[in-house]
Amino acid sequence: MYKALLFDMDGTLVDTFDLIYSSFNKALEENGKRTLTKSEFKERLFGKPVDSTLPGLLDVDSKEEAKRILKSFEIYWLRDLKKVKVFKNVFITLQRLKGMGLKLGVVSTSPRDVIEETLRETSVYPFFDVIIGEEDVKMKKPHKEPVASALKLLRVRPCDAAFVGDTIYDMQAAKSAGCEAILVLNGHNKDVLKSFKPDRVIGSIEELL
Repeated sequence: MYKALLFDMDGTLVDTFDLIYSSFNKALEENGKRTLTKSEFKERLFGKPVDSTLPGLLDVDSKEEAKRILKSFEIYWLRDLKKVKVFKNVFITLQRLKGMGLKLGVVSTSPRDVIEETLRETSVYPFFDVIIGEEDVKMKKPHKEPVASALKLLRVRPCDAAFVGDTIYDMQAAKSAGCEAILVLNGHNKDVLKSFKPDRVIGSIEELL
């Protein structure tokens, strides 16, 4: 029995693929960069640490330019946030997990304000005891630090916890931190299974009950 469950946000709790894709392309266009095809975005950027992936992908010249693009993305994202929905049965599942006495957390590479606004907009914010965003740690997933930091704040040992995510970076972070790695399939990520063997694979969040 787990004492804590940690979740990635985008693609795990919240169906954000189309909005992230649209917002990111608007930000790229605004900053004079070429836009990405959906397949290119999915394979090379979605679910990955953007600050380290973006320069090689689009010939971004400096950290300042990357920051401008990411700031533009954040503006477009928050403007269209009402379009975002949680995946089916996420709300009731989180409600029941809290009722079972589990501690819950979100560990994401997104900025904290984006995470909090997204969780509030989708009405699941009150379920979480801890939130780790990009500015809360020095190292991002797949490094163990974000997961380890969340568990430290929750005062839960890694062996008593699991991290639920949709990317190989989530799975690697979970294993590096010493907790169970649970992959949730969302229609965009079956390829993860070709390169990583999670401890558990689920088709939806409600299978955690």
